[in-house]
Amino acid sequence: MRENDFLSWLMSTVPAHPAVPVGIGDDMAVVQFGAGQALLKIDQCMDRVHVDLRKHTPREIGVKAVNRCLSDCAAMACRPVSLMISLALPRAGDGPDDTLAREVFAGCQAAAAAFNCPIVGGDTGIWDQRLVVTVAALGEMPKGRPPILRGGARPGDALIVSGELGGSLLWRQGHHLTFVPRIELAQALASKVALHAMMDLSDGLAMDLPRLCAASKVGALVAGPQLPISLAAERLAARDHLPAGLHALMDGEDYELLFAVAESDLPTLFPAPGAEPFGVRLTRIGTVTEDLKLILLDANDQHHPWPQGGYEHQ
Repeated sequence: MRENDFLSWLMSTVPAHPAVPVGIGDDMAVVQFGAGQALLKIDQCMDRVHVDLRKHTPREIGVKAVNRCLSDCAAMACRPVSLMISLALPRAGDGPDDTLAREVFAGCQAAAAAFNCPIVGGDTGIWDQRLVVTVAALGEMPKGRPPILRGGARPGDALIVSGELGGSLLWRQGHHLTFVPRIELAQALASKVALHAMMDLSDGLAMDLPRLCAASKVGALVAGPQLPISLAAERLAARDHLPAGLHALMDGEDYELLFAVAESDLPTLFPAPGAEPFGVRLTRIGTVTEDLKLILLDANDQHHPWPQGGYEHQ
C-alpha cells in the first residue's frame, strides 16, 4: 500500500472528534482544549530512507530530522513551541553508540535553537536495526489568526511557490539537508495576505499539488515554463537526460511552500518585476480552477495530463 492509499484509508477509518477540528490529512493536527488550540505534528527520519549514515554525518541527520518537522509548522503558518525527540539507536556491541546518539541530538538541538524552540523530552531505544529519529512538534497560532489548511483554495486563486524546485538529493550536502524551514516566510505572508490554502512541498509538486487540490475540491492549471527550476535540477537533467522541469515536478524534498491567494493579493507579493518583498523568491506557477482536473501547460499553451508520481519515502 502506498502512502497516499494508506492516508486515504486512515481518513475514512478514524472517527471525527469534537475536540479535533483538523485531524488526519493536513500538515498538522489541530486539537481544541479549553479556549485554546494546539497544533501537533510527528515525523520520522530513517537511515537509508530519508538519510544515509554512510554519507551524512549524525549531526546533519539530527538537523534534518527537526527541520522536516518544523517545515510542517511553516505549512500551517504556526509558531513551534516545543519539540520531543525519540531515538531508535542501532546496537553497538552490548549497548548503544554513545557518540552517534550525542551527535544526532546535537544536530537536533542546533536546528531547534534556530527557532528558539526548546526540546522538552523524548525517548531512546536500542535495537538491531538502523537509526530512526522521530520528532514531535507542538505549535501555536498568533492570537486571532487561524491555522492555514490545505482545504481553502478557491477557483480563480493564484498558485504560488517559494524558492526553487528539483534536484534536492543531487549532492551529499544537497538542499534536502541544508534547507531552512520557511517558518518566518509563512508568518510574514500570513500577516500581509489572505492565504486561502498552503502546504509544504516534501514529496514533489507532482504529488503534493493534487493533495492540496483534493482537500480544496478544486483543480489547477499549471504553466510548466513558469516553474522555478533549481540549478541542481538543471545539473541532474544534464546527467540523466530527463527534462529539468520534470525534476522540478517529481524530485521531492524541496521543503518549499505552495500556497493559494486571491488575484487581488498579487501586488503585495509582486510589487515590481524581480522584487522580493519577503526576502525569498516567489513564483506564480498557475491558477486554481473549478474543474477538478490538473492540467500542465507547455510553452505553446498545449494541455498535458498532470504527471503521476513524486518522491516516495521508502
